[in-house]
Amino acid sequence: MNISEQLTRFSRPCSCGKTHTLITDSVYIGADAHKHLSDDIRRRGFVQGVVVADTNTAPIAGEALANALALPLIVLPGDAHATELVCADLQKMLTALAQMPQFYIACGSGSLHDIVRYTACENDIPFYSYPTAASVDGFVSGIAAMTIRGTKVSYPSRPPIALYADPAVFAGAPERLTASGVGDLLGKYICLADWKIARILTGEEICPELMALEYTVIEELEAVIAAAGDAVKTSGDAHTEYVCRVMEGLVLSGLAIQLNGNSRPASGAEHHLSHFWEMARINEDIPALHGEQVGIAALLLLDYYKKAAERFASPFMYDPDTLFSREKLEPIYRELTDDILLENMPKGIRSCSLADISADAPVQKADAIREVIASLPSHETLFTEMKLCGCKTTLAEIDLPQTGEFLTQSLRFAPYVRNRLTFLKYLEAQNLI
Repeated sequence: MNISEQLTRFSRPCSCGKTHTLITDSVYIGADAHKHLSDDIRRRGFVQGVVVADTNTAPIAGEALANALALPLIVLPGDAHATELVCADLQKMLTALAQMPQFYIACGSGSLHDIVRYTACENDIPFYSYPTAASVDGFVSGIAAMTIRGTKVSYPSRPPIALYADPAVFAGAPERLTASGVGDLLGKYICLADWKIARILTGEEICPELMALEYTVIEELEAVIAAAGDAVKTSGDAHTEYVCRVMEGLVLSGLAIQLNGNSRPASGAEHHLSHFWEMARINEDIPALHGEQVGIAALLLLDYYKKAAERFASPFMYDPDTLFSREKLEPIYRELTDDILLENMPKGIRSCSLADISADAPVQKADAIREVIASLPSHETLFTEMKLCGCKTTLAEIDLPQTGEFLTQSLRFAPYVRNRLTFLKYLEAQNLI
């Protein structure tokens, strides 16, 4: 899919009735990306900037990029997570520079981009994206996935003004990072189903153009995987084409987030499970990548949604006082309980994402909801594609308990991570998990 055409397409009024806004006005994925980035910097009249990398990405790209652009380089720890503490450390390093930069360049993968994105927003300074692995769809989004005081938060932030990515850099990334990107993209099946179901139940706004964009991303990725076969994990033209398609898909998905103004087109119950596991509420900290968690969550939900489609259609009745009771949530969320309650009811009960479901909606709309769930791919299809790409597919592979008790707790409490209506949140509200 031609990304430049998509940028032009969404600059016009959309069929959904909105004029979407894009901050990212240029995307280049190809050879000599650093030269195109240099031209962009001159075109915008920038002089002083800084490259931000980490100890993993500095040797493979950050140092060369900083030298090519004659810019200073800041190097963060390779295991740095996007937290308020790490962002404060970055702020100190920026303040210590001889000259204050006019722009930042995020040279790394997902967490480093979130750190730079958050800091750029706080300082009201533009930044460029220079991804070093096709691992996550957040490169060009306007949302920083932060962990603030232990709570996973989607923080409204600043998208990059442009993205430049070189296959000579990201195609050489470890297979595990690209597989994480695949998991993030294939997980869109669940979030798009959640978006459709929320539309059916509450009339939530939906953009058909953005939804079509996300489906096209998935379909084109699956076509490349099918064509490449085992070659996706080897060097050569087929591998490069596959990794480039993963990167293009991730960028387009991130643009969909930016165009929509929130992560609805790219994040649903599969992401809520991932965030819940990252928050380590019922498990220890895990060494998994974001896309690994999303992919595994999508596989679990494919099965669960199809089974739940047989038994969900009863009148909608829920007791907010019970559903959001401190007695229920505190044993799981402990010191984060107040944050979770505020997330789910930011302005009281009526601001909860469940509040607009009428009592008769599930019964009247049952066939439409079942049709959405029936349109999901089979577990076998997604599992086969993920295994071919080297994705992790089980909880045990990311050091999580593969027990019925752990799965039930995850399914029940993950929906509280966000005030977003998903089919899983509906099931929890109906006490069907």
